[in-house]
Amino acid sequence: MLLADAVKEHLVNPLILLGTGVFVGLYGGIMGLGGGTIMIPIMVLLLGFTQHEAVGTSLAVMLPPITLPAVINYWRNGHVKLGTAAWIALGFIGGAIVGARIAQGLSDQTLKLIFGFVLVYVAGYTIFDTLGKEHLLRSILFAAVLVLVAAAFFAGTRYYDQLHTTASAAH
Repeated sequence: MLLADAVKEHLVNPLILLGTGVFVGLYGGIMGLGGGTIMIPIMVLLLGFTQHEAVGTSLAVMLPPITLPAVINYWRNGHVKLGTAAWIALGFIGGAIVGARIAQGLSDQTLKLIFGFVLVYVAGYTIFDTLGKEHLLRSILFAAVLVLVAAAFFAGTRYYDQLHTTASAAH
């Protein structure tokens, strides 16, 4: 058995899947999203799913009537892992409740910043991942650098605005 196969078997443990659901539920509750922007990379990177399996299983996790027709289509084509979806969904319920409570304690600006930086990372990862799985580490690092650049631009803009607000108030 290859090491990658042993790692995959360990990661599909129901407790790992439940924990994944809690984490994604927290994210969904805080961001007001279904969680696919984080669940899909977790399934691909940590659980070894194909992109199709990750998308299909992510949809199965969030099975309300809005996604049911798409899930049925992915399932008919063999791209849904129902057991995985069920365990993650259990964790997602609790995580979403706690995440929504956490979000209530955060300012609108803080939520916007978190959401924006997550989207920058996901966009960077998605763009660089198209270069191929053999460049996975590079894709992750480039995406992280994009977030750091975005954070530096944000901090610089905020600092500049504060200087000009202070200077305007002094005159």
